[in-house]
Amino acid sequence: MAEYTFLLQIGLILTIGVIGSNVLKRVNFPEILGFLLVGVFLNLFFVLSGHDVEFSELLDIVVAVTLGFIGFNLGSEIDWDTIRNLSAKIVIILLFESLLTFVAVTLIVYALSFPLHIAIIFGALASATAPAGTAAIFWENHCIGPLTTATMFILALDDIIAIILTDLAMDYSTIYYSGHTINFSELFFPIIFDLTASFLLGFTAGILIVYALNRVEDHGRYVSLVVGAIFICIGTASILHISYILPTMIFGITVSSLCKKPDIDYPTKKALQEVLGLTSPKIMEIIYDKKQNGEFKDEPHQIFHEVFRLSTPIIALFFILIGISLDLTSLFDIGLIGMIYMLTRTIAKSGGAYLGGFVANAQPVVQKYLGFCLLSQAGVALGLAVIISEHLAQFGTEAGMLGIFILNTITASTIIFQIFGPIAIKWAIDQSGESNGPYCE
Repeated sequence: MAEYTFLLQIGLILTIGVIGSNVLKRVNFPEILGFLLVGVFLNLFFVLSGHDVEFSELLDIVVAVTLGFIGFNLGSEIDWDTIRNLSAKIVIILLFESLLTFVAVTLIVYALSFPLHIAIIFGALASATAPAGTAAIFWENHCIGPLTTATMFILALDDIIAIILTDLAMDYSTIYYSGHTINFSELFFPIIFDLTASFLLGFTAGILIVYALNRVEDHGRYVSLVVGAIFICIGTASILHISYILPTMIFGITVSSLCKKPDIDYPTKKALQEVLGLTSPKIMEIIYDKKQNGEFKDEPHQIFHEVFRLSTPIIALFFILIGISLDLTSLFDIGLIGMIYMLTRTIAKSGGAYLGGFVANAQPVVQKYLGFCLLSQAGVALGLAVIISEHLAQFGTEAGMLGIFILNTITASTIIFQIFGPIAIKWAIDQSGESNGPYCE
């Protein structure tokens, strides 16, 4: 009977979370922030009412599944043509803004007397961005232009760097707590193994699914097959102790690249070619993907749309459970480090994007406003923070407390960034003149 009570609790939590999030959306709260706040309110209710509710085991599963779906959704926004034709300018900007953020936050946290392995973890998490929420603002405002194009490319690739840096940080923390001297082969081998295994797993799954999808016209019929493959990737990644996000991201990229596409005359293709000289229309499909009659097309992105819709309740449950699992008392103890973390990340992201744009000789609009479009932080950073918290917990009470501190800090900063990030993005696209641009008509 206990298991049915547990299911009732999950059902009530998800229902209350969705209703509460929609209420908060009416006062312009981002959806993800709404789920987090509902979770915090439920947490406070459980504490005040004396209810002892334990969701740690469920959270472990939800984190794995959520990161897997986030990885697939990210990968679906990229294809091999996009990667092959990637402008050197975008690569330079990407490296400047992500690595400068990593270095700056690491140095600042280390200067505050935190251990180096904890400082590196904070730096790695700071480099992550929130592609879904940022992209939604671009779609909502029908943005077209060099700033939009640069932002969408960086959003799709930024979190890959964050994942690699986080893997490196966790490997270093393992060496630190084991008491071994730093051995570079021991430090980098897990990352090489993670990347290689993730590529092979995701690419194999993608090839098999594409083989099936390319033999039917209605891709929506095979959505269950795609979801099954995502779960296989997640489960195999868990067995191999590798990242949940990377295999499913490679899976999404493979399907996006090799799935048959109709030949559609995109009015925005010329704009993309003028901006970066790219031949692939993929990025414009992401930004404003519609037929000439103004309706969104069904193929080949129907499968991605269906998977995204299926993943929404899982992602909602993830953010609600994060809010419920927060140590509310610890949130009041992170004021200084939280403020310093957010300030350093904001300056480094904005400054790195500007400096990278200057070095790459990008368009002035990209140099001025790109940094403001990269401030939001949500699902990937929170998911990685949960993984890090669980990773540190295995090394004892002190390490476990540091893991909880990291999770609480990232969660608190995520709430702040989710409030001010969209405001900064909207201001940037308005200043750039790309909101409701001429190519969107």
